[in-house]
Amino acid sequence: MCVVANFEMKKKRTRILILTITFLTLSNLFSGYINVLTEGLFQTYLYQTSNAKFEFTTMPSKGRDTKMMEGRFADFKETHPEYSNLKLFRTFKRNPLKFWNWYSYLMDNMYKYEYHKKVDSVSGKGKFGI
Repeated sequence: MCVVANFEMKKKRTRILILTITFLTLSNLFSGYINVLTEGLFQTYLYQTSNAKFEFTTMPSKGRDTKMMEGRFADFKETHPEYSNLKLFRTFKRNPLKFWNWYSYLMDNMYKYEYHKKVDSVSGKGKFGI
């Protein structure tokens, strides 16, 4: 009797594990749709240097991605050699409660940049790279 109960408990745990993994996988596959519903279609992400000399806002839904930002940042450093040692940071955090984004957090280029708290720019509009 104990062996049968133990087997049923393992079977139940296996089902729960399979359902959880399936749910997480499907939610990450459809994360784009979930993000549109929760955050809107035109989500933007701000990147900047630690001193806010260079800022760039990406909007992946419009094709303004990290590849474009890296090109503009390289142009900026070439034009302004005094800033050649600057490093880009993302100003947005990962939210582990948004489980549907876990795959993106690990694999997407937009999260490969270190996090740094947003620095308010003194001059406002007209920053290099915008």
